[in-house]
Amino acid sequence: MKKCASIVAFALMALMTVSGSAFAQRPQRTKPVTKAVVFKHKKNHSKRVVVYHPYWAPRMAFYRRWVYFPRLNIYWDNLRGLYVYRNGTVWVTSVSIPAVIVNVDLSKEKHFELPKENDAVDEVYQSNQQHSKLTDD
Repeated sequence: MKKCASIVAFALMALMTVSGSAFAQRPQRTKPVTKAVVFKHKKNHSKRVVVYHPYWAPRMAFYRRWVYFPRLNIYWDNLRGLYVYRNGTVWVTSVSIPAVIVNVDLSKEKHFELPKENDAVDEVYQSNQQHSKLTDD
């Protein structure tokens, strides 16, 4: 009887150890912080400023919704965390990185924040002709 009890106790201890380590190795799903709200105080007036930090450039700060990459002809939507790019004759919206830019470091690419007027526009690609003419003066 003692031998049976010790075997059951040993099996129970082994089961608890194995299940505990398996639970500890489960990946944790966390969402990166990509948006910060900053309040600037100036002469007794506070101003709300939204600052975006995309996951591909966490140390950079963007103050507008749309970022345009002229060499790649791709838009990044800071508000929704989406890429908008042209695939043939169709504009595609995607959460995942487009195949065209998989090996490109976007933080080092030339980019432009589109003006404030474009923040309310979802179909920003309709003005692509004007955006493709943007240059850094």
